[in-house]
Amino acid sequence: MGVFHKAADGLSGLFVRAALCTFKFIAAILLAVIKAAKFIAAEIWDIIKAAGEGIMWLWRELTESFRSRVKLSNELTRNIRKAKKEGKKEYITAIVTFIGSFFLGEGGVVYTAFNYVLPMACIAFLVGIVRFGSGLEYGISVEYNGHEIGIISAEADFDSAVREVQQRIAYAADEEAVDMSAKLSLRVISDSDKFVTSGQLADKMLEASDEDLTEAYGIYIDGTFVGAVNNKKKVEDALEDRLLNYDVKGTVSDVSYVNKIEYTKGIYLRNSLKSEDDTIAELTSSKEKARVYVAQAGDNIVTVAQKYGMELDRLNELNPGIGTNLKDGQMVNVMQTESYLPIQYVREMDTLQFLDYETVEVETSALNVGMVAVLTKGERGEKESKIEITYVDGIEASRKVISSNITKNPVVETIGIGTYSAMPDDPDTCFFGQPLTGTGQFGWPLDGGWVSDTFISDRNHKGLDIAAPEGTEIYAAAEGLVVSAGWNSGGYGNVVMIEHPDGYATVYGHMISVYAIEGEYVQKGQLIGYVGNTGNSFGDHCHFEVRYQGICYDPATFLNTVGMSKDKEERDKKEN
Repeated sequence: MGVFHKAADGLSGLFVRAALCTFKFIAAILLAVIKAAKFIAAEIWDIIKAAGEGIMWLWRELTESFRSRVKLSNELTRNIRKAKKEGKKEYITAIVTFIGSFFLGEGGVVYTAFNYVLPMACIAFLVGIVRFGSGLEYGISVEYNGHEIGIISAEADFDSAVREVQQRIAYAADEEAVDMSAKLSLRVISDSDKFVTSGQLADKMLEASDEDLTEAYGIYIDGTFVGAVNNKKKVEDALEDRLLNYDVKGTVSDVSYVNKIEYTKGIYLRNSLKSEDDTIAELTSSKEKARVYVAQAGDNIVTVAQKYGMELDRLNELNPGIGTNLKDGQMVNVMQTESYLPIQYVREMDTLQFLDYETVEVETSALNVGMVAVLTKGERGEKESKIEITYVDGIEASRKVISSNITKNPVVETIGIGTYSAMPDDPDTCFFGQPLTGTGQFGWPLDGGWVSDTFISDRNHKGLDIAAPEGTEIYAAAEGLVVSAGWNSGGYGNVVMIEHPDGYATVYGHMISVYAIEGEYVQKGQLIGYVGNTGNSFGDHCHFEVRYQGICYDPATFLNTVGMSKDKEERDKKEN
C-alpha cells in the first residue's frame, strides 16, 4: 500500500507540473499578443496624430490672411473709439485711416483678393490658351525656290514627293540634278488652305524648277516609274490585247499581268517622254535566261522541254548525252523565257493521289514459332483532290489544294510472327517415319508426343492418337468456341470439343482432367486439358479428331510438322 501511495503522489505531482507549464505557455502567448496589439495601436495613433497636425497646419495657412484681417479690423475699431473721445478732427482722421487700411492696406480686402484671385485668373488663362491651341489645325508648309508650293500633313509626304521627282528625272542623266532642297515649317492653317498629296507636291516641285516640263501620263510598274507617254490609251489597249491573245492550253481563269501597272497623270520632264510604240515594244519584250532544272521522279526530256517551251534539239544541245529518261535529282540545263511583263493565269485540275499503307507486325499463335506470313495484305488508299495551279509565262509557279476527299482508305498490312510452340517430340518420325505435311490449318495439339495410331486404322479409328506421358498439356489446335467440356459416356472419357469459325470442329479425348469451360471462347495454343487414359483407352494418349459438318476427316491432312524439329532444338537451347 505504501508503494501504491508513493506512486500516486508522484503521478499527481507530474500532472500538476504539466498543468503549470501549460498555463505559463498560454500566459506567455497572451502577453505577446497584447504587446503586439499595443505596438500596432501606438503606431496607428501616431499616424492619426501626424495627419491631424498636417490638417491643422493647412487650415492655419489657409485662414492666416483672414485672421490677420480680423485682427487689423479690431485694432482699427479700437482706434476709432479712442479718437472719438479726443475730438471730431481725430475721429474723422481715424475713420479715413480705417477705410484706407481696410481696403488698400497690407492684408486689406484688395490685397487679400489679389492674392487669391490672381493665381486663379492665371490658371483660367492658361487653360483657355491650351483649349484654343488644341482646337487649331496645323500643317507643314513646304517652301521651294522661295515660294510656298503646298501644305502637307507629314514629313513622309515630302520624302515621297522627292522620290517621285527623282524617278521622273531618271531619264535626264546628261543634265544637272534638280535641286530638291525645300524649307519645311509648321504653321496654323485656315479654311482656305488645302493639303496636297505627295504626287501633287511632286508636280508643284517640278513646276517651280527651271526644267523643261510637260503634262503627260507616267507609267509605273509596281510603283517604279518607267517612262511617260502622251497617249496612255494606246499603251493600255496594246497590253490588253496581249492578254486577250495570250496562247494558253485548256480552260484557264484570271489571266493577268504579274506586275501592277499604273498610269498617273502629272508633270514630267520633257526628255522622259517616250513614243507609245517604243513603250509598247519595251513592255511586251522578253529575253531568254539560262536556268538549271532539277529533275523529279517521272521526268523525261520531253516533259522538261514542254515545261519550258523548248525544242528537243535545243535541250539536247544544252545537255550533250542526256538520254531520254532522267534520274530523280538530275540537273538539266534549260533556257527560260522571261517577259518584261510576265503573264500569269490559273488552271483548276482534278488529281488522284495514292496513299501508302502502313505495315505492322503482330505476334500470333496462328503460326508456329519461327514462321512469318502476311495475315492481311496491305492496299493503297486513294485521295481525289481539286488543285489550283498558277502558271507564270506558261511555267508552273505554285499550286494550292482547294479541296480533297479520301475515296478509299488504305488497308494496313499485317505481318504475323508465329508464337505457337507446341510440337511433337520427334517430328521427323511422327507418321510412318515421315513428318506430317498437311495444310497446317490446325496446330499440333500437345506439348510433345508422337503418333501412336492413325486415322481409319485396323479398328475403324475416327481420329489420330497422340501418345504422351500422363499430365502432358493439351492445347486448342485453333481458335473457337468450347461446345463440350467434361465426361463423355460414349467412350471418350474426359473430352473437349471446339467449334471453329470456318465450320470445322476438333475433339480432344481421354483427358485425365479438363481445364476448358463449356461456352468459353479459346485461342489457338490455349490450355484446355491434360493427357490421360480415361474412357475406352489403353495407355496415356490424346485422341484428336477433325470434323466438318459431322463427318470425320483425317487429322494428318490438317497438321504440318515440317521443320518443327529445328524450332524445338532452338527452344530447348533457350530453355537450357
